[in-house]
Amino acid sequence: MKRKEFFGKTCPAVLLTVLASSEFLSACKNSVAEEMTPQVVIPQEEKDYLARKKAIGTKGYLQEQSTVYVDLAHASYSQLLSIGNYVNDQVNGVLLLRKDEMTLLALDNCCPHLGSRDRWSYGANKFTCANHGNSYGIGTGQVANCNSNSVFGNLKAYKTALYKDLLTISFA
Repeated sequence: MKRKEFFGKTCPAVLLTVLASSEFLSACKNSVAEEMTPQVVIPQEEKDYLARKKAIGTKGYLQEQSTVYVDLAHASYSQLLSIGNYVNDQVNGVLLLRKDEMTLLALDNCCPHLGSRDRWSYGANKFTCANHGNSYGIGTGQVANCNSNSVFGNLKAYKTALYKDLLTISFA
């Protein structure tokens, strides 16, 4: 094969190979760069938290069907940031009690005796209704239901969950 004929047949193939390999190398370089770029992944729980905090706004709480979300940083609920404090949340019908660093209780604020809702004091692990002086516990057994004429027992408790400064109360 003559030199001119050789280059005529070989050069286009070599040229295509060189061009293809540079595109391949460029694609590989971009792929490696993308893999090395740190990706910020926000957990769903954090996304929900941020969305609910925004939706709460200045009210301090958000009600969605049978669930209430309470912003503990809001002035109406900020007492709950300290252990042992409680809030009589008449709007949502609950007594909120900070038991310890991770536990908040949500109890029915309706007095089992005659149904009063706004006359509570708390001490020695019991809520006392000022109407007739009856005291009710915060335990789990022997629940005294609202307005049942009961003079002893435990107030009805609702399920709670705490994430940062957002308390979730489930009435379901």
